[in-house]
Amino acid sequence: MGLFDKAPAPSEAPEFIEVGQIVNTHGVRGEVKVQPWDVSAETLCTFKTFYMDGTPFRPLSKRVHGDMALMTLPEVTDMNAAAALKAKVLSVKRADVRLPKGEYFDEELVGMNVFNYFPHTYVGTVAEVLSYPAHKLYRVKGPEKTYLIPAVKDIFVTDVDTGRREITVHMIEGLETDEN
Repeated sequence: MGLFDKAPAPSEAPEFIEVGQIVNTHGVRGEVKVQPWDVSAETLCTFKTFYMDGTPFRPLSKRVHGDMALMTLPEVTDMNAAAALKAKVLSVKRADVRLPKGEYFDEELVGMNVFNYFPHTYVGTVAEVLSYPAHKLYRVKGPEKTYLIPAVKDIFVTDVDTGRREITVHMIEGLETDEN
């Protein structure tokens, strides 16, 4: 791609973000154990309204238990009712959630266009966000190559503009991968 070629239109920002999955019951009174996705258990417990199979609900109680969240859901009063919800995915409406400045859900970054800081050239589109112990990596699919860009603010990532659905990065040699 040349310097003045246009980047493709980025994908739309997701309306709903998957934030966790019910993995088990806890106790005999219908409490469920939720494994957080992409957020900590503490952050998960700050969300007010969740969606399960498209239906909104507000947990009656939420608390942190290790790296999991324990929730009491409306109309779930015993272990059997809680067990029936095992493997259900919980989502939140993105517009209802406030994250600290500079933090984003992985799911909302997928589909964003990525540009090199200087010269301002199109690199590709975020295809996936990979989580590793040290930091996350953005797998960016370009027109000819695929790149793995460390999600390290001020070193590789200079700006994330959710309104324009663009990420600006410092590209260096060695970020491209062998995959097609």
